[in-house]
Amino acid sequence: MDITPSRTADEEAFLRQFMMEERPLLRFILRYVPSVADARDVLQETLVTLWAKRAEFDATREFLPWACGIARYKVREFWRKQPRWQAFAQDDLVTLLDSRRDELSPGLSLRAEILRECLRNLPADQRAGLDRYYSGEEPVETIALREGRSVDAIYKMLQRTRRTLLDCIERGLRAEGATT
Repeated sequence: MDITPSRTADEEAFLRQFMMEERPLLRFILRYVPSVADARDVLQETLVTLWAKRAEFDATREFLPWACGIARYKVREFWRKQPRWQAFAQDDLVTLLDSRRDELSPGLSLRAEILRECLRNLPADQRAGLDRYYSGEEPVETIALREGRSVDAIYKMLQRTRRTLLDCIERGLRAEGATT
């Protein structure tokens, strides 16, 4: 006997759409909540609200802008509820952050392009360490165990790799005639 409730085609389509946009939505939230753990909490709250409001979604429109609008409200809620973030809970702060990001966007795009090139030029072991730490979100302790190195050695490797990337980005910006 199957006790799992079946989903409608619309619900299945909605879930597929959300799953495709989950990472961009998390990146959007990380603009305002720099802690990955806190941003994931906001993402969860956003998902709950998106699911509750799924009937309101117009499938002829893009999903991500709609989801980001809801996430923006969830970010404000998060700021209001968390004592260390309450100073950010001003209504105009999100607008200010968005406009500042728009101003900086051309320079950030150039930096991102140069960063991608710098990452491609990293030795494979350094790139793998960064991927495990940042993309895989593995704790340093787990990486150290896997590689048979000390935790301090992994921290130093990450620090050296970040320094190498920063130097590479600055060289790239100078070559492009941009300011650092």
